[in-house]
Amino acid sequence: MFYCRNFIQFRQSTIQILEAAKIDSQYSSGFVFFFVSMKIPKPEAMKNPNLSCLALLFFCWACGNPGNETKENSDLIVQAITLCKTTTQANSFAATEIVKLYYPRMVYADDPSDYPKIKANNNLRTAGVLADGLLTVNLEVTWGDFYMETEARPGLHMTAIGEQGDVPSIPGPLIRVETGTRIRATIHNSLSDSTISVFGMQTRPAEVADSVFILPGESKTVEFDAGDPGTYLYWVRLGNHVSSFRSGFKEQLGGAFIIDPKGASKDDRILVINVFTTPFPEKIDSIRWLASYTINGRSWPYTELFQPEVGDTVNWRVINASVENHPMHLHGFYYDVLSRGDVLKDKIYKPELRRKVVTEFMTGRTTMNMQWIPRRPGRWLLHCHLSFHVNNGIRLPDGTDGEHAEHMAGLVTGINVQPGPSDLLSKGVPREIKLFANSYESGEQKRNGFSMDGEFKAEAGEANSPGPLLVLKQYQPTYITMVNRMSEPTSIHWHGLEIDSWSDGVPEWSSSEGKMSPSILPGEKFRYKLSLMRPGTFIYHSHLDDINQLTSGLYGPMIVMAENETYDPETDHPYIVGWKIPFPKSWDDLELNGLKDQPLIKTHVGVTHRLRLMNIAPAGRMRIRMEKDSVTVPLTIVAKDGADLPASQREEILSSFRYGVGETADFEFTPTSPGNYKLYFWNNEPENYWVQDWVVAKD
Repeated sequence: MFYCRNFIQFRQSTIQILEAAKIDSQYSSGFVFFFVSMKIPKPEAMKNPNLSCLALLFFCWACGNPGNETKENSDLIVQAITLCKTTTQANSFAATEIVKLYYPRMVYADDPSDYPKIKANNNLRTAGVLADGLLTVNLEVTWGDFYMETEARPGLHMTAIGEQGDVPSIPGPLIRVETGTRIRATIHNSLSDSTISVFGMQTRPAEVADSVFILPGESKTVEFDAGDPGTYLYWVRLGNHVSSFRSGFKEQLGGAFIIDPKGASKDDRILVINVFTTPFPEKIDSIRWLASYTINGRSWPYTELFQPEVGDTVNWRVINASVENHPMHLHGFYYDVLSRGDVLKDKIYKPELRRKVVTEFMTGRTTMNMQWIPRRPGRWLLHCHLSFHVNNGIRLPDGTDGEHAEHMAGLVTGINVQPGPSDLLSKGVPREIKLFANSYESGEQKRNGFSMDGEFKAEAGEANSPGPLLVLKQYQPTYITMVNRMSEPTSIHWHGLEIDSWSDGVPEWSSSEGKMSPSILPGEKFRYKLSLMRPGTFIYHSHLDDINQLTSGLYGPMIVMAENETYDPETDHPYIVGWKIPFPKSWDDLELNGLKDQPLIKTHVGVTHRLRLMNIAPAGRMRIRMEKDSVTVPLTIVAKDGADLPASQREEILSSFRYGVGETADFEFTPTSPGNYKLYFWNNEPENYWVQDWVVAKD
């Protein structure tokens, strides 16, 4: 690859190309020029032994006297924007033009820098020195250059936390002690132009957050007892910055703070989520901001690959050190939530109160201790289910090559369960289903949709989403052939199902038994095998170009019935939430079961109904509640993510929890009196809701 770092280098490289092509270099700036398939000798700047021809379109303009080029105005985009990247392949030179933005925070590893390279912290080493029950740790907040993928990719200039005498890291250095330990922490602010406030350096649990305010160039020392065991975090705020979409998220300044019981095993891993974004003053092409979304200091596909054995007990402490929300989804397996906490407290659940989930919604600056057992081999993922946090669009410019780069980035980590036995069971006669992915026009917007009819032809305005309800039977071996009738590749992920990895539906990643889930190309098909290990509520959806394909309609509800049960549409009601466009402007851009107005339900007193809520929108959370005569009527929560709740976790609620992307929840409702009821679905804003009328008659 050949990169132009700035206008000067671009001009010099252009001159070399022009000289090699025997063209006068005086025309190297100030106008547009073209080379098309010109045979030229190899310019020394290219250093490409395979170069035989050049097919380039250079847009080039003068940006004033190059000798006057500066890097002032550190929060503005440098005005010179150059199209100057090419990608070489064997014996050819293919032109691939992308925007290279010389934003002051953008850095490249082969450019000179006065700052240290920020390292990725895998949280395997505890900071400080422990002696006689006292941990002494010396931390420093400083500037550095951070390469969240590899040094072959662009990076960002940002602040980070490190141990004094060492390079800074993201996440910040791990603080891990046993309960009963005393901690002496000295924090130095090496920044010359910003104060810092340090949070989390205090005894746990606590009701009020203490902070340590430090002026530029100064240090402060705090000493405190660690406190109760749990999973916590600490973080640093720069000046009076408040993270937001408008101002950017500066959440790279956070680290894990773990307190272990005395003598407890440390057979776990710590995964810290950090986020940094800096918005552009205005949108440049498709780029709105520069971003870094990392797990332990790396962005997919460069995050750590975990390789447990079948039957291992895997314990992960997941720490959201950002203020953004992250619904953390595990493919192929359920996990138990052992505790949930934040900066100051950690609630450790008794065994009977541990939730079994495939997705757990983590709000800003919260923690989770999770445990799971891989019960079959193959490659899997743990990732945030907010599409905007795992979409390829968050990669830095020039970060679009590499394995799996076509549709994923950010908060994703891979799992490769080693070869071993499988827990999957099947009974009965195999079932074959054919599912079609269709494309059609709906008004001004291109829409997609699933159907079970090969002759499906939707008309403009006709609901194409969600896809058809799939009602399946527990343990019955089920094969679904997906036929792609669209003009773009796609795939299907069977969200929440415990299945073979090769059928899990993450293109070019999910694999086992020598087979792999592909990107299903236009006109092609793929046969998935579903193992249906438990009855429950699940989702099927595209796992390729998520933001666009999900909002175009490529998702649907899925219900697995127990062996001895039959689906009754009169009493069993799926409700699936989606978006109709990638960036909704109003409530009308969201949909419930593909509709704005919900159909009337008629029933009788004493009849029990099951309400199945599914959220597969790219972002956002949903709630439900039932009312009669404006008085809230209780619902009973009975399942989460397809897993029935034990009796100790079933409870009557007047208003449900807020369920995030990738979560499902089942409720039971038995009307005890006749009358008119209303079932409400709403998100964070009380004025935005859907309502369904229920008419309940006497016995």
